[in-house]
Amino acid sequence: MNAPGHYASSWLSGTVRHRRYSPAGHEFRYHTGMLALDLDEWSHFGDVSPLVSVGRFNWMSLRRRDYLDPEHPDLRQAVADRVERATGWRPDGPVELITHPRYFGYVFNPVSFYFCYRAGDAPAEGAVPAVILAQITNTPWHQRHVYCLEVADITTTAQGWRTVKADFAKRFHVSPFNPMDQDYRWTFSFRGPELRIHMNVSSADSEGDRGRKIFDATLVVQRTPVTRRSVHQSLRQFPLESFRVIAGIYWHALKLRLKGVPFHTHPDKLPGDHPHRGLGREDRGRDTTANRSKDSGSTRISSWRT
Repeated sequence: MNAPGHYASSWLSGTVRHRRYSPAGHEFRYHTGMLALDLDEWSHFGDVSPLVSVGRFNWMSLRRRDYLDPEHPDLRQAVADRVERATGWRPDGPVELITHPRYFGYVFNPVSFYFCYRAGDAPAEGAVPAVILAQITNTPWHQRHVYCLEVADITTTAQGWRTVKADFAKRFHVSPFNPMDQDYRWTFSFRGPELRIHMNVSSADSEGDRGRKIFDATLVVQRTPVTRRSVHQSLRQFPLESFRVIAGIYWHALKLRLKGVPFHTHPDKLPGDHPHRGLGREDRGRDTTANRSKDSGSTRISSWRT
């Protein structure tokens, strides 16, 4: 923890873009604000403003049960335990949670990221995490799944971006508009206070169709230090962000349905003899990197149902 009133945590402001290519075109973009919380500052985060609390109701708040392994009282330790089980390495530097906090007691995070850095790394200066956990929550089922990305290769572009790529097979039913026969490519790019996260979803259902791009999503944000002023500014700009996230999900789901995009049955409800019945439900560190392409580096991905 830094000196009182000085936080290592950041506020992230920028845009989210979703694009669907098949079986019907659909695209939207919106401005968003997120928190990049240094987990060493979890218990002190409520000190930043009277409008922010940890463990109790407020305009903006954090609740332990919203995040990884809620039976563990200390989130940083829970993340470290999970990473150590998955990779054999225990995080020894900053651990940063990228998330939407609760707004007036409500939250829904389609994905929260945990960036685990090595000792001496400075996230605000564009350091690349050694391990990335992605905790995904689906709706309306509110199930959770974690992908653990163990970074090995970092590519530096001519523009100064330091980039990590990971290709892996889908193991979790996120949206009823997407089948399970899909592959992911995730790209994380870091440059100073700038962060980009890009996800491609491609078909994996047949040799003739494999690799056809179905959907992509991109988050582009800029860091600013967490201060009372920056938090109040974010509350003015994004006063009900969690409500907007869930409302947007269902609004665009309606649009997709009206465009004729079909529903896909949840794997847990498929017939017992279906090859995707319960897919991912028993994952406890399953290696899902077998299908990665030659240019995706050597990022290893393991899959965990939580």
